[in-house]
Amino acid sequence: MKRLPIGRSDFKSLIEDNMYFVDKSLLIKEVIESGDVLLITRPRRFGKTLSQSMMKYFFDITQNNEHLFKDLKIYKEKKIIEKHLNKHPVIYITFKDLKSNNLKKMHALLTMELSRLYTKHEYVLKVLNKREKAVFNKIMDREALDADYENCIRSLSEYMERYYGKKVIILIDEYDTPIQQAYLHGYYDEIISLIGNLFGMALKDNVYLEKAVLTGITRVSKESIFTGVNNLKVSTVLNELFNDKYGLTKEEVEETLKYYELEYEESEVIDWYNGYNFGGVEIYNPFSIINLVDEKKIRPYWMNTSGNYLVKQLIKQGSAELKDKIEKLINGEEIESTINETMVYGDLNNNLEESVWTLFLFSGYLKWTKNINHDYERYTLKIPNKEVKIFYNKTVVSMLEEERIKFDNMLLNLKVGRIKTFTDQFKDLTMNTLSYFDVSGKEPERFYHGLILGMSVGLKEKYIIKSNRETGLGRADVILIPKDKTDKGIIIEFKKYNRDEDKSLKDSAQNGLKQINEKKYEEEIKSYGINDIIKVSIAFDKKEVEIVSNLDKGIELTPEEKIAKELLKNGVDIEIISKTTNLSIEKIKNIHGQL
Repeated sequence: MKRLPIGRSDFKSLIEDNMYFVDKSLLIKEVIESGDVLLITRPRRFGKTLSQSMMKYFFDITQNNEHLFKDLKIYKEKKIIEKHLNKHPVIYITFKDLKSNNLKKMHALLTMELSRLYTKHEYVLKVLNKREKAVFNKIMDREALDADYENCIRSLSEYMERYYGKKVIILIDEYDTPIQQAYLHGYYDEIISLIGNLFGMALKDNVYLEKAVLTGITRVSKESIFTGVNNLKVSTVLNELFNDKYGLTKEEVEETLKYYELEYEESEVIDWYNGYNFGGVEIYNPFSIINLVDEKKIRPYWMNTSGNYLVKQLIKQGSAELKDKIEKLINGEEIESTINETMVYGDLNNNLEESVWTLFLFSGYLKWTKNINHDYERYTLKIPNKEVKIFYNKTVVSMLEEERIKFDNMLLNLKVGRIKTFTDQFKDLTMNTLSYFDVSGKEPERFYHGLILGMSVGLKEKYIIKSNRETGLGRADVILIPKDKTDKGIIIEFKKYNRDEDKSLKDSAQNGLKQINEKKYEEEIKSYGINDIIKVSIAFDKKEVEIVSNLDKGIELTPEEKIAKELLKNGVDIEIISKTTNLSIEKIKNIHGQL
């Protein structure tokens, strides 16, 4: 059997070493027949670098690579082979390793990459004049001016066209890596001008250009990178262009698993690694499928690789509304959002939700299921598969761990009646956590919605969690239904202090408890056969918190609890009261302790 290409992205070594290759070579035909400048965006590890490498070896005039393609589908396209196989000068550059936490180092990495590019094509010095040679040598020596670096790809295309007498094909891999790095580490504005000019000069009105193909994760256009590039053709996960050329189709997965004689449950592979929708084609994650074949175990592979940091930060720092939608997604529901194909990283700073969901979609953390409004580009979105869902769950759990939020310990105090201890714990948690936020705005709502999201993930092993919230925490009740029917049910109501309606924060909390009783939230828990229910109302105003519960002395009792209280006063046996009111013996003992 052929070896699996794990960790391989160089097409030539993969073919010459006779490794397993899913034939995507007809991408070359589609590229030739498409626009002059192509931008292809797909999630990481979906074959972008391998495809760029394949095209480099196909077009490169300095090589004879017929042996690499003779067994592939593209070789049957005789006219294409005759006209294009190793017939074009090629500029190939990858930005996938340009990663740095500061501008100075990023600038150094970028100039180093451009220096390597010039050194590789040093032979063109033969056709340059004295002035051109001077700048060329400065770029190789990394001593050039920024203006020279910005113009260097365009200049190199001119020199290569002069040398070969043919227009040039430019291949740029992972073009947006330095842009994302700059956003993450705070030098976004400084790097965007340099990168924008570099690409703009290479692609806009370049008479020496035959064709350009750029790959990346996101389409970034408003930062002037593609301003004026009128011949730009874009392929994203939303449109049909190249829709089956990145990732694996169902037939390709079946063929791969069959070749390696791997017995598997089709439904399990689908649940874990399928779910992507690229321009209407059902796509599997290729990285995960290759690793599944290698290790013969169903587990998360793609989510355990690097590249999750930005998405994690956006979930953690997201608005209350965003956290609500994350909870819905984790629960298997769909959400709706406008998808802005020309997203701007700067919009992420402003919590512009459509930019967050656009990034999640293009990065592979969501899939689109339906275009519900073509005019406004609104789509329904959901988590694509089990592998990605595990990532969301782990991200929420890590958020809780970072804030040292331990729900189990807090709820234990609640369930054994230590309401004062629970209250102190919750207030400490609120004060410590909110101290990191600007509480003059909507940060408290963000924190409380984060708590609800945390409960939905952190407590799901022991509880069925139901939540019913309206935007802004006008109503935010959480119902915890224990899977162990001998345990207690819990209802938590979060109330934001309303200065017009509430006399005080305490009054707001008491109104929340009243709302729990009036709206009979406990009925849903009772339908599961659980009658011992703790009700807690948590009211907040910025950092201030008040908590009341049905465990407090003097608090308003339910009709059943009032009956139990009167019967206790008359000396009726606790077991008889329990049968009469359907309240648990422990609950009646709590009422007795309050007499």
